[in-house]
Amino acid sequence: MSRPSKKKKYTNTLLIDGDSLLKTAYHGAKNLYYKETHIGGIYQFLTMLRKCLNEHRYDRVFVFWDGIFSGRLRYDIYKEYKSNRDKDFYNEQPPSEPDLYVQKERVMGYCEELFIRQFIDEVIEADDSIAYYCSQIKEDEKVVIMTNDRDILQLINERVGVYVINLKTIVTSTNFANYFKHHYSNVKLLKIISGDASDNIKGIKGVSEKTLLKYFPEISSKTLTLDEIFSKIESIQKERKTRLKTLDNIINKVTLGIQGESIFEINEKIINLKKPLLTESSKESLDELFVSPIDPEDRNTKNVIKMMLEDGLTMAIPGGRDGYINFLQPFLRIIKKEQSYYNKIKN
Repeated sequence: MSRPSKKKKYTNTLLIDGDSLLKTAYHGAKNLYYKETHIGGIYQFLTMLRKCLNEHRYDRVFVFWDGIFSGRLRYDIYKEYKSNRDKDFYNEQPPSEPDLYVQKERVMGYCEELFIRQFIDEVIEADDSIAYYCSQIKEDEKVVIMTNDRDILQLINERVGVYVINLKTIVTSTNFANYFKHHYSNVKLLKIISGDASDNIKGIKGVSEKTLLKYFPEISSKTLTLDEIFSKIESIQKERKTRLKTLDNIINKVTLGIQGESIFEINEKIINLKKPLLTESSKESLDELFVSPIDPEDRNTKNVIKMMLEDGLTMAIPGGRDGYINFLQPFLRIIKKEQSYYNKIKN
């Protein structure tokens, strides 16, 4: 009798959309203060990350942050990009939420001490850094992305899942239909046609996701292309006595945005994360980050505990000294793995 084949062992990697997690943490713990200073964002960020590390064993952790002018590459293609947020992509402005900005800097400090890999570039969005990583994952690697940003869902495949923070679950190619009405492979297509209100990306006039699901129900079950949408529109219109204006708007590229007849081409460029928008220098920095060992010099859990005492996090964690030592246990596993990788590379 032949022996059963061993189950393939994967390296598990966690990619975190830093700003998305921090904003969720910050607004979810608005009443947590220490010495009249708000610490809710710091505490909740570390707590939510700890929970994720505790529930799933990861070998490597990366946090990707939005830079101060992140989104500039999309703005240069489409001038209405995020104009609903009053963001200036070229001139530095004071932070709209100063407390959140201060806590972001502090959280980055914690991550440094905890051997968590980080990346930030002033013009690059975290989405693109994450997408770039996913474009080159190894054959023996599985990735989970932690975010609330639905754009990231277009990166889902057999080895990439998304932990959607407000759903508190990992959405995969196999369970996607439990949470969304469209097929996971059509995330990009829906946004190219109907737009994305959160980023002020205009779509076809009068067309929403609901419209597309009504006339193209196969969006729920299989991958569709824009050409297939066009072809089916012609079939639908031929069977009708009067043509549906909404569907003709898709054919005729009618939009309230500035894209005009180039709407599909422009939306494809700014929405498609399979082709992330990066500069050459950011690619080089990311390539180095992905493979280089973390230098352990000056990094120490004693530094983390000192920071926790300074910030009052130890007051928020139940159990006294034993409580915050236990709090750090999931992080210690990552530290051990990174130290082992450093020693392997250096020796």
